[in-house]
Amino acid sequence: MRILNIFLLVGISFISGSLATYVLTVEFPQLGRHAVRPALTAVKKSPEPRQQSSLLPPKVPGTVLEPDPYARTPKAEQPEELLLPRADEASEVIDLLRSEFMDAPALINTQLGEDTLNALMQKIGDKAKISNASVLGPDPKTKSITEVLPSGIGYWRANDFSQKEIESFLKEWSIWKSGDLRGLIVDLRNFRDGNNLRGAASVASLFVSPQEALFTVEGVNFPQQVLRSQRQPLDLSKNFPIIVLINVGTRGSAEALAVVLRQKAGAILIGRKSAGEGGLFVEKQLKSGRYLRLATARITAADGSNLLGTPLVPDVPVDLSTASDREGFNAAYRVGISALAAVRMPDRNTMKEKEELDLPLDNAGIDLKSPRDLILSVANDVILGITSSRQKPDGKNG
Repeated sequence: MRILNIFLLVGISFISGSLATYVLTVEFPQLGRHAVRPALTAVKKSPEPRQQSSLLPPKVPGTVLEPDPYARTPKAEQPEELLLPRADEASEVIDLLRSEFMDAPALINTQLGEDTLNALMQKIGDKAKISNASVLGPDPKTKSITEVLPSGIGYWRANDFSQKEIESFLKEWSIWKSGDLRGLIVDLRNFRDGNNLRGAASVASLFVSPQEALFTVEGVNFPQQVLRSQRQPLDLSKNFPIIVLINVGTRGSAEALAVVLRQKAGAILIGRKSAGEGGLFVEKQLKSGRYLRLATARITAADGSNLLGTPLVPDVPVDLSTASDREGFNAAYRVGISALAAVRMPDRNTMKEKEELDLPLDNAGIDLKSPRDLILSVANDVILGITSSRQKPDGKNG
């Protein structure tokens, strides 16, 4: 009888430990930073959320810190498709690698042929890529967006880093700063002006002190050059919230700018991993019609980190597919950026009814026909969370 009682106690302890661990690690992941008794650690835990900036609110809808309100099961991130040279492109690609590629000297004694080219391209990784369409140079089909969202947050989506674009933003900024601006969102998603490093330095100069080292550029045929800030900054307060939106289309000069704003202006990066193409690139159209993109120089951040071949990881990752990201990004040109800034939460009564009937909660009470930009919505909510946490009882900011 005593042996039976012991087995019962052990069984009850294990079940209780499993349940407690589930509640702590799955239902309330924000409690993961607190210590859990060793007896509970035998049950597999959800991975602890990546430590965020102290400016962030404890929970951000739609991010890894809290499940996506629009779906019970988060969408898995799909890796970017790696295109390799075809047999009819091999000789042309080999010639370009030997003549244009930044590491061309290292290939002098390398035997290259159709049988070894694909392995080399996979090894090179982000330094050489093939694409079905051109990705460098400003897209004439898109346009810049500069406006204040209904939440009182400034939004800037630059199509390029030209002097004209910068002056246009400064003109709007002179109007914005006279009001009660709550923060600024700089959208660098799907940015195509990736080779304009001087333009990126000019934009960065708006946010940092003059004569600060921003980043370094160096290549085989490109002598090492340190780009520094030149302009007078926007005179932002130390605690002014800045958000930078990034995704796989954030490359080159946009990645360099994102790093500078994070390191020197305290910006928070939100979205999805960047392209990992922090460098100067040349793009050649092959006879097949496809494009070969080759790195000619690398960018090194002020802290010494290499941006070529190292995608930027956002401080607040947003879990959605490339197609959904692109759809939300493009919707701004159709319905306006203000219509996409706020997350339309599911109808709670509908969700409660479905939960009581044990029905799927996916998209409960949501108008799926209405476009939404989840990355922008998260950024909007983060700034509102930051400013609300600083607000004093009298309604004034602390």
